[in-house]
Amino acid sequence: MTASTGAFTFGDYSSRESLWDQIKDLEPIETYVSSNSGKVDVTNKVHSWVVDPISAMSAQAGTVELTDTSYSATNPSVLTNMTQIIEYGFRVASSSQNTKHAGFSDKFAREQLKAMKNWKNQLEWSAVAGSLVSGTGTAARQMKGIAGFASTLATVCGSSVSLTSAMLNAYLMEALNQAGSHDTVLVGPALKTRISMFTENNTRSIPAKDAELVGRVDVYDSDGGRVKVIYHRYVNSISAAVTNALVSYASDYVQMGFMDEPHYEDRPNTGYFKSGAIVGEATVQVDNELAVQCVKLLS
Repeated sequence: MTASTGAFTFGDYSSRESLWDQIKDLEPIETYVSSNSGKVDVTNKVHSWVVDPISAMSAQAGTVELTDTSYSATNPSVLTNMTQIIEYGFRVASSSQNTKHAGFSDKFAREQLKAMKNWKNQLEWSAVAGSLVSGTGTAARQMKGIAGFASTLATVCGSSVSLTSAMLNAYLMEALNQAGSHDTVLVGPALKTRISMFTENNTRSIPAKDAELVGRVDVYDSDGGRVKVIYHRYVNSISAAVTNALVSYASDYVQMGFMDEPHYEDRPNTGYFKSGAIVGEATVQVDNELAVQCVKLLS
């Protein structure tokens, strides 16, 4: 019997140990953001956090002796995201579970591992490219991905524009000038190839081993500093109109939060089969909108 996946609405009959440590280790390069982000506490499906403004200095300022200082204050603002319930169920017929299989010994364990991978992939997709949906009694809540937090540092390029090293340098310098030093760049296959081929007086991409990085990660020395260039399988999904997208961010400002950490739950068996699900509720937090930049290229 093939595994079935989908949303289950039955109650929680039993819960076992948290699977987040195992899920976090699944494909850490393929699911880079969710595997490498910090962790923040989430206590409500409407997750909000206080944001203090980042100010860039544009001129030298001093205070005259024997004079009182000037006073000014900017009230902090609040950013909000929604938690998203992610659930992948699976079902194995008892006959199939009791059958000897080629390549694996436990059909149910194999389907559980596949569900864990699907859960992790969905979390990564939503954390990067998700659109905010508040949800209703009949519509699921969905989190806003990090690309959706980029408001000041948001650029849309025309259909005839191709990414160049000068453009990438300009984007990263703009982030730096806005007081947001970005250290990570997410790109799809086309832009990853273009960045790898950048040359000026010399090749500016350097091998990952020289930067003490492990995995399929390239490092690019830009005018705004050294950044990690990550091939990301979901970054081009941030908009239906986008052919190629580039998202840069300051990694210290991006965090994952769990109101319910991913775990395995048994599901009721109403026939000669066994059912289970991997389920959890999560969201992503961007501590300041200047920490994320989104560039949409239409070609």
